[in-house]
Amino acid sequence: MKTKILTFLIFSLIGLLADRASAQFLGDFFSQQAQKKKLMTEQIAAYQLYLGAIKTGYSIAEKGWTTAHGLKNGTFRLHSDYFSSLQQVAPAIKNNPKGRAIDSLYRQICSLFANEKQWQQQQKLLDATETGYLGKVENSLLAKAKLDLEELAQVLTPGRLQLTDAERLARLDKLYEAMKDKYAFAGYFTAKCRKLALQRQRPQKDRAQIKKLYGIQ
Repeated sequence: MKTKILTFLIFSLIGLLADRASAQFLGDFFSQQAQKKKLMTEQIAAYQLYLGAIKTGYSIAEKGWTTAHGLKNGTFRLHSDYFSSLQQVAPAIKNNPKGRAIDSLYRQICSLFANEKQWQQQQKLLDATETGYLGKVENSLLAKAKLDLEELAQVLTPGRLQLTDAERLARLDKLYEAMKDKYAFAGYFTAKCRKLALQRQRPQKDRAQIKKLYGIQ
């Protein structure tokens, strides 16, 4: 009887210990699983935060690029509008009287040489070398004057040059002074040619009068 009781107590104790061990094992197991789950949850949250930061950074970068691109295009448009405005000619400059005066001076230069050459051809007082020199001076001066006229056309024609109004006025003033100088030289040179011819003409008239006076044929 005592043996049976002892055996029962021993098995009961073993069972109790087994239950405790099993409970402790299961408790540790579930505790470990809970920790793993918590760790995985924290890792997932960290990954989501990291991905969110990347997405936000990409969004910022994309917006920044879009903004920079817009600013670039806006700046380009500003520059384009500015340079386009430089190609326009203000009415006050286009109608400036110096433009017409430059053209008028050029025509007067042409007229001075044309009249002088015609007179010299009629009088025949200059030799071939002198007449040729008169033609060379005329051609050289008119060639330079034509360059001034071409520049004048560029200054006064929209779309030709990129200049501010002040720069166009400065060019206009410069061309006007240059054409005045050419006109002054043309007047001086043709007058010298006429004077030279008249000086030669006087002795011829004197000789003609002497011949007429003395009846010399």
